[in-house]
Amino acid sequence: MPSPLTILALNASTQDAAFDVVRSIDPGIAVQHAAYRTSWEEVSARRTGAPSPLPEELSDELRAALARAEVIFAFVVPRDLRTLAPRLRWLATPATGIDHLRGTGILEADNVLVTTVGGLFAPVIAEHVLLGMLHFTKHAAQFAAQQRARQWKMLRVESLDGRSVGVVGVGSIGTAVARLAHAFGMHVTGLGRRPAADRRVPDVDRLLSRDELPQLLASADYVVLAVADTPDTRHMIGRVELAMMRPDAVLINVARGTVVDEAALIEALQARRIAGAVLDVFAQEPLPADSPLWHLPHVLLTPHVAAYVTDYLPRAVVQFADNVRRFLQGQPLVNRLDRARGY
Repeated sequence: MPSPLTILALNASTQDAAFDVVRSIDPGIAVQHAAYRTSWEEVSARRTGAPSPLPEELSDELRAALARAEVIFAFVVPRDLRTLAPRLRWLATPATGIDHLRGTGILEADNVLVTTVGGLFAPVIAEHVLLGMLHFTKHAAQFAAQQRARQWKMLRVESLDGRSVGVVGVGSIGTAVARLAHAFGMHVTGLGRRPAADRRVPDVDRLLSRDELPQLLASADYVVLAVADTPDTRHMIGRVELAMMRPDAVLINVARGTVVDEAALIEALQARRIAGAVLDVFAQEPLPADSPLWHLPHVLLTPHVAAYVTDYLPRAVVQFADNVRRFLQGQPLVNRLDRARGY
């Protein structure tokens, strides 16, 4: 029986059993595996649009697998994918964004569908945001230092109840943050791309439009960045915007490092113009060893792990399987990239 679909999964062979849910859709579906390795430096270069730091060396096995593939399931793919995979009809990336796909030719190929996991892990990322808020409210860093030093020193802690959070971006992640923040008794202000008039977002008490960003920054105890990485959001939080924040406010970034002018943020933190920052994403990843962010005491730094749960791949594959059914039936795919919006 000829295969109705040839799927290539890159770097997922160790969890091949997760793809049984895809194979169960049709016995003729062929799921192949191949290895493709690249560096963090290469991924960072793609995200910023920089040239590749090193030439790519692809095995003959990988080239052959790419040439056969109609569908590719992968986080990262070779730069010249459009040429390497001439039969490609759909690229499914188990990531929330598409910035790592820049420079591959796929984002410019209108005849190739691109999907992401969209808001699948939004609740997990929202938990990370709450971790950051509680880290500062409950003085977790100070108590951890006292524990290491075997010091018993009581410090007054604060509560999130009654505090305000400004959520920049009210998509799936932003609304998940709003839901948890409401559960803690917080007041939620959201910022959307479109005009806020007559628009309602669940768990958002007050919705503002993009040109009202200064109002959000000036009023929030916590400013949460949850926007997509697009040309419109590059450095949307810079020196001017940081100066609008209250000196007792904390910035939380679970979007992309490009959304913040990192040099301006470091200046603001060093001068204590804001109270602190929770950063899971950075302009360059891995964060360079000489970055001052490593040593600032009022920064909670995590290595891009807000959604990095142990069952990430199996959950992403289940969503992928649903899209495979849709693809074979000619139905619209879930979390399809809107090239006009850039996400």
